[in-house]
Amino acid sequence: MIDLNGPSNSSTEGTPVASQRKHDNAVKEVLHIALPLMVSTGTFSLVLFADRTLLLWYDGISMSAAMAAGNLFWVCLCLPVGIVSMTGAVISQHIGAGQDKQVGRLLWQSVWITFLTLPLFLVLGLSAETLFQITGQPSDLIPHQARYFQILMFGAAGMLLEVALSGFFSGTERSRVIMWVSVATGLVNLIADFVLIFGAGPVPELGIAGAAIASVLAIWFKAFCYIGLVLRPKFENRYQILAGFTWDTVVFKRLLFFGFPAGLMHLVESGGFTAMMLRIGTLGDVSLRATTMAINFNMVAFIPLVGLSIAASVLVGRHLLESGPREASKRVAASIGLGMVYSGAWLIAYLLLPDTLLNLYRSEANGAESLEAMIIARTLFKFIACYVVFDAIQLILAGALRGAGDTWFVLLAGFTVSVLAVAVGYGFEPAEQQLLWWWSVLTGWIIMLAIAMSLRFMQGRWKSMRMIETTN
Repeated sequence: MIDLNGPSNSSTEGTPVASQRKHDNAVKEVLHIALPLMVSTGTFSLVLFADRTLLLWYDGISMSAAMAAGNLFWVCLCLPVGIVSMTGAVISQHIGAGQDKQVGRLLWQSVWITFLTLPLFLVLGLSAETLFQITGQPSDLIPHQARYFQILMFGAAGMLLEVALSGFFSGTERSRVIMWVSVATGLVNLIADFVLIFGAGPVPELGIAGAAIASVLAIWFKAFCYIGLVLRPKFENRYQILAGFTWDTVVFKRLLFFGFPAGLMHLVESGGFTAMMLRIGTLGDVSLRATTMAINFNMVAFIPLVGLSIAASVLVGRHLLESGPREASKRVAASIGLGMVYSGAWLIAYLLLPDTLLNLYRSEANGAESLEAMIIARTLFKFIACYVVFDAIQLILAGALRGAGDTWFVLLAGFTVSVLAVAVGYGFEPAEQQLLWWWSVLTGWIIMLAIAMSLRFMQGRWKSMRMIETTN
């Protein structure tokens, strides 16, 4: 019988040796799941970094345009992506409850969401130029932003599909599969970037359009890799992948109930961040270029932590059903420790090695504007150093809360903090030093998120939550 209230009270349970062994096991388990996911998401962050750096080498204005358009692309996708991203957490609870044969049916409900969103992607692609005009972007950036955004929309369905299917491998704790697929996808993306941005042989020089095409090719490559892997015969008997091919209204509604607030949370946070980036974009190309340089390095530090957040979500989901909240808490503590070490290393790099990092952007082709942007970016690194550790904390704890099913609180907290940050930003924006003001708002926003998630986790309501029906 599984004890959902915590570990059993055996004679050795409370001894120091047993406690240390369980702590060591928690760290090992987190490392086993998280490291491949961190490599996977880290590969994605490096591809983003390389993509924008190559665009800077090609043409500085293309890098600025790709930053704003890429953010808007993510905002348009993050609601459905957030919904299907809960697939892994729900699967982990099925595994913890011994309900392996329910996995295939759940997985198909997330796939149906992908197809239901196709009309939305079509409308957004056709409205690209209008979207950037509404946000008041500089007229010289809008054609580049619209072209990049429109091409990316051809990969929108593929991104949803690969997020849904990757949930199977994270939920069943096969994170190495995700790692190798991501590494292969990263190589495809980088090679396509070089060829399509600068041209090679019969392939013409396509600039920012080439970067977008490379991203779309990589997205669909990743999706088809997961399709081939998840349909392997060895998974059918245990997880009923093909046998689960059906529409199940009850399971679909349950996925929406827990996934919709997760998606709205992504939308609110990304919307708030994009609102700040679009406001910075109105300050001119140099300000946006400096912000893009700084954010690029921030993404290299931040995105691997998404893998750690996924690991915390999966492990909390499984252990709540399998061994109780005490063991789930230990996995979260181990995740926080790993996140602190990783983000702390980046904090040191931002403060001690800013010039070394920014030298990667040096290019004689971009002249004075890029040099001016690099000087500004050096200052912006100090803001990132202030919030990088808090970012790790809020991301991991939000993942842990989602893994338990506390998705509505995560949404409420994220919505409240994001609206407050944007309102303060626009309401008190000074006439001078607007760039530094918006970076101060961004820093305060992330710190407030970390405080909200920490208080909720310590309050402990997540310990009694479940996302699936059990027969206990």
